[in-house]
Amino acid sequence: MEQIYGRTKSIVAKPTPFCGGCSHGLIVKSCSEVIDEMDIAEKISWGGSAGCTGFSSFITEFDSFNSPHGRSPVVATGFKRCNPDSVVVLYQGDGDAASIGLGDTLHAANRGEAFTVICANNSIYGMTGGQASATTPVGAVTKTTPGGSEVPPIKLAEMVATLERPAFVARCSVHTPAAVADFKRCFKKALEYQMKYNAYTYIEVLAACITGSKIDPKKMKQHIEENMIPVFPLGVFKDIYK
Repeated sequence: MEQIYGRTKSIVAKPTPFCGGCSHGLIVKSCSEVIDEMDIAEKISWGGSAGCTGFSSFITEFDSFNSPHGRSPVVATGFKRCNPDSVVVLYQGDGDAASIGLGDTLHAANRGEAFTVICANNSIYGMTGGQASATTPVGAVTKTTPGGSEVPPIKLAEMVATLERPAFVARCSVHTPAAVADFKRCFKKALEYQMKYNAYTYIEVLAACITGSKIDPKKMKQHIEENMIPVFPLGVFKDIYK
């Protein structure tokens, strides 16, 4: 019988560290598929940080590094400048990139550092129990906002797109097969721009934290469409080489 689908080469054959229904596994798998299709796995340096995104280093075959919470853009800046032929991908969460690491994110983008950032935005702090983060929508009930959040969320993709040097900025999702395909197209373009133009590229990916948000896994698609996309619209916000 002809095999038409198999395990992604760059994913380690071990149980996932992510909760059932979590979007992280699908995001990491999609990135790995693109990297394998481009045949650049040997060039990849995968950077993580504190939080659930850091688990990605344990399930991928890439050379990888982790860093203190919010500081992966700083570590990646030094790493890329010392290893200019590497293809650096940072996998961050919204608490990491938009809260404690907001300054590091924006300054790296403003400098135009030659790496690609994937920010998984699940609008809460997932690993520590579901507290509100910088991207929690107004009205959202979390462990620290039982009456609903009163603070407008930071829209990081739009902020990064206002800066001069980022070459490609987009917001995607992985809640449907079509959304996954769009994310993979954007990720491929982001890597190509990094390699060809030494460009900074950024993709925010809407994600669902099943455990922290206490969402029924069967309603993850509905949660993304009803509660997240209206606040964080999908699309390409900047593409200077199109």
